[in-house]
Amino acid sequence: MGSGSSTPQPVQEPPSRHSVRSISEAKAELPPDFAGPTLLSADVGGTGSRLHLFLPPTQAEVSAQNFFVPPQRMIFEKMYQNSRFESFMDVLRTFLEESGLKRPPLLACLAVAGVVVDNTCKFVNLGWEINGRQIEEDLDITRVELINDFVAQGYGLLTVDREKDCETLQNVEVKEGAPIAVVGAGTGLGEAFLTVGAEGDYEVWPSEGGHVDFAPRQEGSNSLEMELMQFLQIKFSAKARVSVERVAAGRGIANIYEFMAWKFPDKVNREVHKEFIGPGRTFDPAVITKAASKGICELSKKTVELWCGAYGAEAGCVALTYMPFGGLFLTGGVTAKMKDWLSGRITGHSSFLEAFLDKGRVTPMLERVPVYIVMGEDMGERGAMLKATRIYLEQRKQRRPSVASKSAMAPQFKYSQHPDSGRLIAT
Repeated sequence: MGSGSSTPQPVQEPPSRHSVRSISEAKAELPPDFAGPTLLSADVGGTGSRLHLFLPPTQAEVSAQNFFVPPQRMIFEKMYQNSRFESFMDVLRTFLEESGLKRPPLLACLAVAGVVVDNTCKFVNLGWEINGRQIEEDLDITRVELINDFVAQGYGLLTVDREKDCETLQNVEVKEGAPIAVVGAGTGLGEAFLTVGAEGDYEVWPSEGGHVDFAPRQEGSNSLEMELMQFLQIKFSAKARVSVERVAAGRGIANIYEFMAWKFPDKVNREVHKEFIGPGRTFDPAVITKAASKGICELSKKTVELWCGAYGAEAGCVALTYMPFGGLFLTGGVTAKMKDWLSGRITGHSSFLEAFLDKGRVTPMLERVPVYIVMGEDMGERGAMLKATRIYLEQRKQRRPSVASKSAMAPQFKYSQHPDSGRLIAT
Protein backbone atom coordinates (compact mmCIF):
# COMPACT_ATOMS: atom_id res chain seq x y z
CA MET A 1 0.00 0.00 0.00
CA GLY A 2 1.09 3.57 -0.65
CA SER A 3 1.68 6.02 2.14
CA GLY A 4 -0.67 8.59 0.66
CA SER A 5 2.17 11.07 0.18
CA SER A 6 0.91 12.01 -3.28
CA THR A 7 -2.43 13.26 -1.99
CA PRO A 8 -3.20 16.99 -2.34
CA GLN A 9 -2.41 19.47 0.40
CA PRO A 10 -5.14 20.23 2.96
CA VAL A 11 -7.64 22.83 1.83
CA GLN A 12 -9.65 25.27 3.88
CA GLU A 13 -13.24 24.08 4.11
CA PRO A 14 -15.53 26.91 2.99
CA PRO A 15 -18.04 28.38 5.42
CA SER A 16 -21.57 27.02 5.32
CA ARG A 17 -24.87 27.25 7.11
CA HIS A 18 -25.08 25.12 10.23
CA SER A 19 -27.85 22.63 10.95
CA VAL A 20 -30.09 23.75 13.79
CA ARG A 21 -32.76 22.69 16.24
CA SER A 22 -35.97 24.71 16.27
CA ILE A 23 -38.09 23.11 19.00
CA SER A 24 -39.34 25.72 21.47
CA GLU A 25 -38.03 25.79 25.04
CA ALA A 26 -40.56 24.72 27.65
CA LYS A 27 -42.06 27.83 29.27
CA ALA A 28 -45.55 26.69 30.21
CA GLU A 29 -45.88 26.72 34.00
CA LEU A 30 -48.64 24.40 35.20
CA PRO A 31 -49.57 23.16 38.69
CA PRO A 32 -49.00 19.45 39.37
CA ASP A 33 -52.77 18.86 39.55
CA PHE A 34 -53.48 20.52 36.19
CA ALA A 35 -56.72 18.94 34.93
CA GLY A 36 -56.69 20.01 31.28
CA PRO A 37 -55.64 17.87 28.31
CA THR A 38 -51.96 17.53 27.43
CA LEU A 39 -50.30 15.90 24.43
CA LEU A 40 -47.13 13.81 24.31
CA SER A 41 -44.82 13.22 21.36
CA ALA A 42 -41.58 11.28 21.02
CA ASP A 43 -38.91 10.66 18.43
CA VAL A 44 -37.54 7.23 19.32
CA GLY A 45 -34.28 6.40 17.57
CA GLY A 46 -31.91 3.49 17.85
CA THR A 47 -29.75 5.17 20.50
CA GLY A 48 -31.82 7.98 22.01
CA SER A 49 -35.38 9.14 22.60
CA ARG A 50 -36.55 12.76 22.66
CA LEU A 51 -39.89 13.33 24.36
CA HIS A 52 -42.11 16.42 24.57
CA LEU A 53 -45.16 17.23 26.67
CA PHE A 54 -47.23 20.18 25.50
CA LEU A 55 -50.66 21.83 25.52
CA PRO A 56 -53.12 21.53 22.61
CA PRO A 57 -53.45 24.50 20.27
CA THR A 58 -55.69 27.44 21.02
CA GLN A 59 -58.70 28.12 18.81
CA ALA A 60 -56.82 31.00 17.17
CA GLU A 61 -53.92 28.68 16.31
CA VAL A 62 -56.33 26.10 14.91
CA SER A 63 -58.00 28.74 12.74
CA ALA A 64 -54.62 29.90 11.47
CA GLN A 65 -53.53 26.29 10.79
CA ASN A 66 -50.42 27.01 12.88
CA PHE A 67 -49.49 23.75 14.57
CA PHE A 68 -45.92 24.64 15.52
CA VAL A 69 -45.79 24.50 19.32
CA PRO A 70 -44.71 27.87 20.81
CA PRO A 71 -42.83 28.14 24.16
CA GLN A 72 -45.97 29.04 26.13
CA ARG A 73 -47.52 25.67 25.20
CA MET A 74 -44.40 23.56 25.81
CA ILE A 75 -44.57 21.94 29.25
CA PHE A 76 -41.54 19.66 29.43
CA GLU A 77 -38.97 18.06 27.12
CA LYS A 78 -36.04 15.75 27.63
CA MET A 79 -33.74 13.34 25.80
CA TYR A 80 -32.86 9.91 27.19
CA GLN A 81 -30.18 7.39 26.23
CA ASN A 82 -32.04 4.18 25.37
CA SER A 83 -29.25 1.93 26.66
CA ARG A 84 -30.02 3.03 30.22
CA PHE A 85 -33.55 1.57 30.13
CA GLU A 86 -34.94 -1.94 29.96
CA SER A 87 -37.89 -0.88 27.82
CA PHE A 88 -39.49 2.17 26.26
CA MET A 89 -42.22 1.89 28.86
CA ASP A 90 -39.54 2.69 31.45
CA VAL A 91 -38.52 5.75 29.42
CA LEU A 92 -42.13 6.94 29.34
CA ARG A 93 -42.65 6.40 33.06
CA THR A 94 -39.47 8.32 33.87
CA PHE A 95 -40.41 11.19 31.57
CA LEU A 96 -43.94 11.53 32.94
CA GLU A 97 -42.67 11.44 36.52
CA GLU A 98 -40.06 14.10 35.80
CA SER A 99 -42.64 16.31 34.05
CA GLY A 100 -44.22 17.01 37.45
CA LEU A 101 -47.83 16.50 36.31
CA LYS A 102 -50.00 13.96 38.07
CA ARG A 103 -52.46 13.39 35.26
CA PRO A 104 -51.31 11.35 32.22
CA PRO A 105 -51.43 12.95 28.78
CA LEU A 106 -54.59 12.61 26.75
CA LEU A 107 -52.77 11.16 23.74
CA ALA A 108 -49.30 10.33 22.48
CA CYS A 109 -47.73 10.15 19.04
CA LEU A 110 -44.51 8.13 18.92
CA ALA A 111 -42.23 8.32 15.89
CA VAL A 112 -40.23 5.10 15.87
CA ALA A 113 -37.19 4.00 13.87
CA GLY A 114 -38.69 0.83 12.47
CA VAL A 115 -41.60 -0.74 10.64
CA VAL A 116 -44.97 -0.16 12.33
CA VAL A 117 -47.41 -3.07 12.14
CA ASP A 118 -50.70 -3.04 14.07
CA ASN A 119 -49.51 -0.04 16.09
CA THR A 120 -46.47 -2.01 17.24
CA CYS A 121 -42.77 -1.70 16.48
CA LYS A 122 -39.84 -3.94 17.40
CA PHE A 123 -36.34 -2.59 18.04
CA VAL A 124 -34.09 -5.56 17.34
CA ASN A 125 -30.89 -3.90 18.54
CA LEU A 126 -32.45 -2.96 21.90
CA GLY A 127 -34.72 -5.95 22.40
CA TRP A 128 -37.63 -3.52 22.79
CA GLU A 129 -41.19 -3.89 21.58
CA ILE A 130 -43.27 -0.71 21.63
CA ASN A 131 -46.97 -1.54 21.64
CA GLY A 132 -49.34 1.40 21.47
CA ARG A 133 -52.31 -0.45 22.94
CA GLN A 134 -50.22 -1.74 25.85
CA ILE A 135 -49.03 1.79 26.65
CA GLU A 136 -52.64 3.00 26.63
CA GLU A 137 -53.59 0.37 29.19
CA ASP A 138 -50.53 0.63 31.45
CA LEU A 139 -50.24 4.43 31.58
CA ASP A 140 -53.92 5.33 31.21
CA ILE A 141 -53.34 7.33 28.03
CA THR A 142 -56.50 7.48 25.92
CA ARG A 143 -54.77 7.04 22.61
CA VAL A 144 -51.21 6.16 21.56
CA GLU A 145 -50.34 6.30 17.87
CA LEU A 146 -47.09 4.90 16.44
CA ILE A 147 -45.77 6.27 13.15
CA ASN A 148 -42.60 5.49 11.26
CA ASP A 149 -39.82 7.96 12.00
CA PHE A 150 -39.55 8.96 8.37
CA VAL A 151 -43.27 9.65 8.16
CA ALA A 152 -42.59 11.98 11.09
CA GLN A 153 -39.85 13.62 9.04
CA GLY A 154 -42.44 14.25 6.34
CA TYR A 155 -44.82 15.90 8.80
CA GLY A 156 -41.88 17.90 10.14
CA LEU A 157 -41.42 19.42 6.69
CA LEU A 158 -44.79 21.12 7.10
CA THR A 159 -43.28 23.29 9.84
CA VAL A 160 -40.30 24.33 7.70
CA ASP A 161 -39.63 27.80 6.37
CA ARG A 162 -37.93 27.11 3.02
CA GLU A 163 -35.92 30.31 3.13
CA LYS A 164 -34.74 30.08 6.74
CA ASP A 165 -34.57 26.33 7.36
CA CYS A 166 -33.33 25.06 3.99
CA GLU A 167 -30.47 25.43 1.55
CA THR A 168 -31.69 25.47 -2.03
CA LEU A 169 -29.97 23.17 -4.51
CA GLN A 170 -32.28 23.76 -7.46
CA ASN A 171 -34.13 27.06 -7.31
CA VAL A 172 -37.24 26.80 -9.46
CA GLU A 173 -40.85 27.78 -8.96
CA VAL A 174 -42.86 25.76 -6.42
CA LYS A 175 -46.19 24.50 -7.71
CA GLU A 176 -48.71 24.90 -4.89
CA GLY A 177 -50.68 21.73 -4.13
CA ALA A 178 -48.33 19.49 -6.12
CA PRO A 179 -46.82 16.38 -4.47
CA ILE A 180 -43.83 16.76 -2.18
CA ALA A 181 -41.14 14.10 -1.76
CA VAL A 182 -38.60 13.59 0.99
CA VAL A 183 -35.42 11.52 0.84
CA GLY A 184 -33.15 11.23 3.83
CA ALA A 185 -29.68 9.79 4.19
CA GLY A 186 -28.98 8.85 7.77
CA THR A 187 -27.82 5.47 9.00
CA GLY A 188 -30.35 4.11 6.50
CA LEU A 189 -32.09 5.69 3.52
CA GLY A 190 -35.62 6.93 4.18
CA GLU A 191 -38.20 7.97 1.62
CA ALA A 192 -41.76 9.30 1.84
CA PHE A 193 -44.13 11.48 -0.14
CA LEU A 194 -46.83 14.02 0.66
CA THR A 195 -50.13 14.76 -1.08
CA VAL A 196 -52.94 17.20 -0.32
CA GLY A 197 -55.63 15.64 1.86
CA ALA A 198 -59.27 16.32 2.69
CA GLU A 199 -58.40 19.37 4.79
CA GLY A 200 -56.56 21.02 1.92
CA ASP A 201 -53.15 20.56 3.56
CA TYR A 202 -50.56 17.83 3.18
CA GLU A 203 -50.63 14.29 4.51
CA VAL A 204 -47.63 11.96 4.55
CA TRP A 205 -47.51 8.52 2.99
CA PRO A 206 -44.83 6.00 4.01
CA SER A 207 -42.49 4.26 1.59
CA GLU A 208 -39.75 1.65 1.69
CA GLY A 209 -38.14 3.09 -1.41
CA GLY A 210 -34.74 3.03 0.24
CA HIS A 211 -34.70 -0.72 -0.35
CA VAL A 212 -35.14 -0.63 -4.13
CA ASP A 213 -32.33 -2.00 -6.26
CA PHE A 214 -29.11 -0.04 -6.62
CA ALA A 215 -28.71 0.86 -10.32
CA PRO A 216 -25.03 1.37 -11.21
CA ARG A 217 -24.28 4.17 -13.65
CA GLN A 218 -21.45 4.14 -16.14
CA GLU A 219 -19.80 7.00 -18.02
CA GLY A 220 -18.02 5.78 -21.13
CA SER A 221 -15.81 2.79 -20.34
CA ASN A 222 -15.65 3.61 -16.61
CA SER A 223 -17.29 0.57 -14.98
CA LEU A 224 -16.46 1.50 -11.39
CA GLU A 225 -20.05 1.40 -10.12
CA MET A 226 -20.64 -1.94 -11.84
CA GLU A 227 -17.65 -3.32 -9.99
CA LEU A 228 -18.90 -1.72 -6.77
CA MET A 229 -22.19 -3.60 -7.08
CA GLN A 230 -20.38 -6.89 -7.65
CA PHE A 231 -18.19 -6.18 -4.61
CA LEU A 232 -21.26 -5.50 -2.44
CA GLN A 233 -23.06 -8.59 -3.72
CA ILE A 234 -20.18 -10.66 -2.41
CA LYS A 235 -19.89 -8.71 0.85
CA PHE A 236 -23.59 -9.06 1.70
CA SER A 237 -24.07 -12.51 0.11
CA ALA A 238 -26.74 -11.05 -2.16
CA LYS A 239 -28.37 -13.38 -4.63
CA ALA A 240 -28.87 -11.06 -7.58
CA ARG A 241 -29.18 -7.46 -6.41
CA VAL A 242 -28.01 -4.85 -3.90
CA SER A 243 -30.26 -2.38 -2.09
CA VAL A 244 -29.66 1.29 -2.91
CA GLU A 245 -29.47 1.88 0.85
CA ARG A 246 -26.17 -0.05 0.84
CA VAL A 247 -24.70 2.74 -1.28
CA ALA A 248 -26.64 5.98 -0.80
CA ALA A 249 -27.17 5.94 2.99
CA GLY A 250 -24.59 6.98 5.57
CA ARG A 251 -23.24 3.45 5.86
CA GLY A 252 -22.91 3.49 2.10
CA ILE A 253 -19.92 5.82 2.45
CA ALA A 254 -18.14 3.09 4.44
CA ASN A 255 -19.14 0.43 1.91
CA ILE A 256 -17.89 2.51 -1.01
CA TYR A 257 -14.60 3.26 0.73
CA GLU A 258 -14.02 -0.44 1.48
CA PHE A 259 -14.46 -1.15 -2.23
CA MET A 260 -12.20 1.73 -3.26
CA ALA A 261 -9.46 0.60 -0.86
CA TRP A 262 -9.70 -2.92 -2.32
CA LYS A 263 -9.74 -1.64 -5.89
CA PHE A 264 -6.93 0.92 -5.49
CA PRO A 265 -4.63 -0.36 -2.69
CA ASP A 266 -1.73 1.81 -3.85
CA LYS A 267 -3.79 4.97 -3.19
CA VAL A 268 -4.74 4.12 0.40
CA ASN A 269 -3.67 6.62 3.06
CA ARG A 270 -2.50 4.35 5.87
CA GLU A 271 -3.35 6.70 8.71
CA VAL A 272 -6.86 7.39 7.43
CA HIS A 273 -7.42 3.70 6.71
CA LYS A 274 -6.34 2.67 10.21
CA GLU A 275 -8.62 5.25 11.82
CA PHE A 276 -11.49 4.17 9.55
CA ILE A 277 -11.22 0.54 10.63
CA GLY A 278 -10.88 1.51 14.30
CA PRO A 279 -9.84 -0.63 17.27
CA GLY A 280 -13.22 -2.36 17.33
CA ARG A 281 -13.50 -2.63 13.54
CA THR A 282 -16.17 0.07 13.50
CA PHE A 283 -15.55 1.11 9.86
CA ASP A 284 -16.57 4.68 10.67
CA PRO A 285 -17.75 6.63 7.58
CA ALA A 286 -17.20 9.93 9.42
CA VAL A 287 -13.44 9.31 9.19
CA ILE A 288 -13.71 9.20 5.40
CA THR A 289 -15.86 12.32 5.07
CA LYS A 290 -13.55 14.24 7.40
CA ALA A 291 -10.44 13.18 5.45
CA ALA A 292 -12.15 14.12 2.19
CA SER A 293 -13.16 17.56 3.45
CA LYS A 294 -9.67 18.25 4.79
CA GLY A 295 -8.13 17.19 1.48
CA ILE A 296 -5.70 14.72 3.06
CA CYS A 297 -6.87 11.57 1.24
CA GLU A 298 -7.64 11.42 -2.47
CA LEU A 299 -9.34 8.03 -2.12
CA SER A 300 -11.69 9.46 0.52
CA LYS A 301 -12.53 12.34 -1.81
CA LYS A 302 -13.37 9.96 -4.67
CA THR A 303 -15.47 7.90 -2.25
CA VAL A 304 -17.53 10.90 -1.20
CA GLU A 305 -18.02 12.06 -4.79
CA LEU A 306 -19.22 8.60 -5.81
CA TRP A 307 -21.59 8.61 -2.83
CA CYS A 308 -22.97 12.03 -3.79
CA GLY A 309 -23.64 10.74 -7.30
CA ALA A 310 -25.42 7.62 -6.05
CA TYR A 311 -27.54 9.72 -3.66
CA GLY A 312 -28.39 12.15 -6.47
CA ALA A 313 -29.30 9.34 -8.87
CA GLU A 314 -31.70 7.82 -6.35
CA ALA A 315 -33.21 11.24 -5.57
CA GLY A 316 -33.77 11.62 -9.32
CA CYS A 317 -35.59 8.28 -9.40
CA VAL A 318 -37.80 9.43 -6.52
CA ALA A 319 -38.55 12.65 -8.41
CA LEU A 320 -39.50 10.66 -11.52
CA THR A 321 -41.87 8.52 -9.45
CA TYR A 322 -43.74 11.27 -7.57
CA MET A 323 -43.16 14.34 -9.80
CA PRO A 324 -42.77 16.51 -6.67
CA PHE A 325 -43.20 19.98 -8.14
CA GLY A 326 -44.07 21.04 -4.59
CA GLY A 327 -40.46 20.29 -3.65
CA LEU A 328 -37.99 17.49 -3.11
CA PHE A 329 -36.48 17.75 0.38
CA LEU A 330 -33.26 16.08 1.50
CA THR A 331 -33.20 15.35 5.22
CA GLY A 332 -31.26 13.22 7.68
CA GLY A 333 -28.18 13.70 9.78
CA VAL A 334 -25.76 12.60 7.06
CA THR A 335 -27.38 14.94 4.55
CA ALA A 336 -26.97 17.94 6.85
CA LYS A 337 -23.32 17.09 7.55
CA MET A 338 -22.56 16.57 3.84
CA LYS A 339 -24.38 19.64 2.52
CA ASP A 340 -21.20 21.30 1.26
CA TRP A 341 -20.43 18.24 -0.86
CA LEU A 342 -24.00 17.87 -2.11
CA SER A 343 -24.15 21.52 -3.15
CA GLY A 344 -20.73 21.37 -4.83
CA ARG A 345 -19.38 24.09 -2.56
CA ILE A 346 -16.22 22.08 -1.86
CA THR A 347 -15.51 20.68 -5.32
CA GLY A 348 -16.85 23.44 -7.53
CA HIS A 349 -19.49 21.16 -9.06
CA SER A 350 -22.36 19.12 -7.64
CA SER A 351 -22.06 15.39 -8.33
CA PHE A 352 -25.43 15.09 -6.64
CA LEU A 353 -27.25 17.43 -9.05
CA GLU A 354 -25.40 16.07 -12.06
CA ALA A 355 -26.65 12.55 -11.28
CA PHE A 356 -30.09 13.84 -10.25
CA LEU A 357 -30.59 15.43 -13.66
CA ASP A 358 -28.99 12.62 -15.68
CA LYS A 359 -32.25 11.00 -16.78
CA GLY A 360 -32.08 11.28 -20.55
CA ARG A 361 -35.28 12.36 -22.25
CA VAL A 362 -37.05 13.30 -19.00
CA THR A 363 -34.30 15.57 -17.70
CA PRO A 364 -36.33 18.70 -18.62
CA MET A 365 -39.05 17.52 -16.25
CA LEU A 366 -36.54 17.13 -13.39
CA GLU A 367 -35.27 20.64 -14.05
CA ARG A 368 -38.70 21.85 -12.85
CA VAL A 369 -38.41 20.16 -9.43
CA PRO A 370 -37.36 22.44 -6.53
CA VAL A 371 -34.66 20.70 -4.48
CA TYR A 372 -33.78 21.63 -0.89
CA ILE A 373 -31.43 20.48 1.86
CA VAL A 374 -33.20 20.70 5.21
CA MET A 375 -30.90 22.17 7.83
CA GLY A 376 -32.97 21.32 10.90
CA GLU A 377 -31.90 18.38 13.07
CA ASP A 378 -35.32 17.96 14.67
CA MET A 379 -37.68 17.16 11.78
CA GLY A 380 -38.81 13.91 13.40
CA GLU A 381 -39.62 15.64 16.69
CA ARG A 382 -41.46 18.45 14.98
CA GLY A 383 -43.38 15.96 12.85
CA ALA A 384 -44.46 13.84 15.81
CA MET A 385 -45.70 16.98 17.58
CA LEU A 386 -47.66 18.09 14.53
CA LYS A 387 -49.18 14.64 14.06
CA ALA A 388 -50.18 14.49 17.74
CA THR A 389 -51.89 17.85 17.34
CA ARG A 390 -53.75 16.70 14.24
CA ILE A 391 -54.98 13.53 15.97
CA TYR A 392 -56.26 15.66 18.85
CA LEU A 393 -58.18 17.93 16.46
CA GLU A 394 -59.56 14.95 14.54
CA GLN A 395 -60.89 13.43 17.74
CA ARG A 396 -62.51 16.73 18.69
CA LYS A 397 -64.20 16.84 15.26
CA GLN A 398 -62.28 20.01 14.42
CA ARG A 399 -60.53 18.25 11.58
CA ARG A 400 -61.48 15.45 9.21
CA PRO A 401 -59.68 12.14 9.89
CA SER A 402 -56.45 11.49 8.04
CA VAL A 403 -56.62 8.80 5.38
CA ALA A 404 -52.83 8.49 5.16
CA SER A 405 -52.16 7.13 8.64
CA LYS A 406 -55.45 6.28 10.31
CA SER A 407 -55.27 3.44 12.81
CA ALA A 408 -58.10 0.95 12.72
CA MET A 409 -60.02 0.65 15.99
CA ALA A 410 -58.32 3.75 17.42
CA PRO A 411 -60.06 4.75 20.68
CA GLN A 412 -62.16 7.89 20.59
CA PHE A 413 -62.04 10.59 23.26
CA LYS A 414 -64.81 11.11 25.75
CA TYR A 415 -65.79 14.58 26.93
CA SER A 416 -66.76 15.80 30.36
CA GLN A 417 -67.50 19.15 31.99
CA HIS A 418 -64.69 20.76 33.97
CA PRO A 419 -65.90 21.08 37.62
CA ASP A 420 -64.70 24.69 37.98
CA SER A 421 -65.02 26.35 34.58
CA GLY A 422 -67.85 24.25 33.15
CA ARG A 423 -65.84 24.00 29.93
CA LEU A 424 -66.02 20.72 27.96
CA ILE A 425 -62.69 18.91 28.12
CA ALA A 426 -61.48 15.70 26.47
CA THR A 427 -60.86 12.91 28.97
